Amino acid sequence: IEPKRAGLTLSEAIAGGWPLRDSTAIYVEGDLRKTDGSHVPVGITYAALFDREERIVNVIANVRDMTRLREADDLKNTFISVISHELKTPVALIKGYAGTLRREDARWDARTIRDSAASIEEEADRLTQLIDNLLDASRLQAGALKLNLSDVALDQLAQHIVEKFSVEAAQHPITLNFPPDYPTVPADATRLEQVLSNLISNAMKYSPAGTMITIGGQLTPREVIVTVTDRGIGIPLEEQSRIFERFYRVDDALTRRTQGSGLGLYLAKAVIDAHHGRIWVKSVPGQGSTFAFALPRE
Repeated sequence: IEPKRAGLTLSEAIAGGWPLRDSTAIYVEGDLRKTDGSHVPVGITYAALFDREERIVNVIANVRDMTRLREADDLKNTFISVISHELKTPVALIKGYAGTLRREDARWDARTIRDSAASIEEEADRLTQLIDNLLDASRLQAGALKLNLSDVALDQLAQHIVEKFSVEAAQHPITLNFPPDYPTVPADATRLEQVLSNLISNAMKYSPAGTMITIGGQLTPREVIVTVTDRGIGIPLEEQSRIFERFYRVDDALTRRTQGSGLGLYLAKAVIDAHHGRIWVKSVPGQGSTFAFALPRE
């Protein structure tokens, strides 16, 4: 075992005279190294067994797999780090703009007031989105994510979302490529709008200005498929299997400069899973990414 915290190891305790008749058990946390080189986090309690003459008979080791606890602890630390970072920026901006507008020694013109108010509103919307994502993540964990199903035309939904991104489209042109007579599917339109908006927003964040984003539709006998393709930085192959995990973000220079909680793709996958669908990504670093989801036609 490789100890991961301060305290006596079993060998150190034995060297110090353990076990004595009235000595307490020893608890050690660490990693067990397997023959294949991988590690398993464990907690081991060592207790001495004595006979009637107070001679030591054996040492009993109770081994507990700590993988889930370690993951929960890592998740908690990640949650605190991510949320603290994501809250800090909008709160600071709101406070800064509000404080500036309240200055009694300044007389602001109408345009400055309007622009400042717009910035405050934008940052407040960002906080609202973060809070909504956190609430949805909590509902998912509690198994309480509900769907309101109706017949949804995904090509029309995509057109509606593109119109909402009209300002951002000045930097990233968006094209739609759906076949004619694209069928409707039983789905929750609000949740799917959330999924598509997230995929388009990510494509814009991680693509150079001026590059095109394409939203496409495909059909199979049993599924409808929607794709969002960008020509951005791409995702390393070894990280593609993890990007739908809660709070996970690709670790590179651009993502460190770009705001994000790591909840968007996690929630997108949860919504698609709730529809009994599939979601995946194909990406080549330096060339771009295609995110796709498929929903059953019936």
